[in-house]
Amino acid sequence: MPVINDALDTLFLGCFLFGLLFAVVSLLLGVADLEINAGLFGSGNGDVGGDDGLGPINISTVLAFATWFGGIGFLARNGFGLMSLLSLTVAVVGGFAGAALIYQFLVRVVAPADKAVDPADYRLPGTLARVTSSIRSGGTGEIVYEQAGFRQVSAARATDGSAIDRGTDVVVLQAEHGIALVAPWDTLVGRDDGTAETSHGAIAPGIGGRLQHRPD
Repeated sequence: MPVINDALDTLFLGCFLFGLLFAVVSLLLGVADLEINAGLFGSGNGDVGGDDGLGPINISTVLAFATWFGGIGFLARNGFGLMSLLSLTVAVVGGFAGAALIYQFLVRVVAPADKAVDPADYRLPGTLARVTSSIRSGGTGEIVYEQAGFRQVSAARATDGSAIDRGTDVVVLQAEHGIALVAPWDTLVGRDDGTAETSHGAIAPGIGGRLQHRPD
């Protein structure tokens, strides 16, 4: 059982227990979510700084500061016998160090994984793909394509019902009932009005200029 000698020991021990308790509760309940941190304490307009609106002063870093400040201060004073002023200085430095470590973790690990989903990244029309299973005349085959950095597979058929050989580069013109309607890349002709037209007359609006990278 820690021995509390005076008010400074009470401050150190209280901060340590407060920070540790609420850090555990926040972790279990998910209260210290990145978006809540940024919304309550961060800066969405660049006043405080940080990536994606996450400022250095947020719930997680405040709790980290309190925990490290209290723990290091109490240990410095009662474990190493440092004077009050020196132990307080060490505690402040330790608190900022702990908060900085947590902030770096949030920025480098949590923030990149917490990006908002852009619906445009998952829009299939206009995506370049490659036929991996030959598309039969009047039937379906299979294509592979990249979407939001991941390789995806989909059933596909030609817009005009023709056969398309395996390994052919195609463009998805639209999707119906989970099946991609595609046309070979070499049959597409770019148009000035922002549409794409096949040699068979199939037109896909809004594709011009947004063809996505196909998988290698």
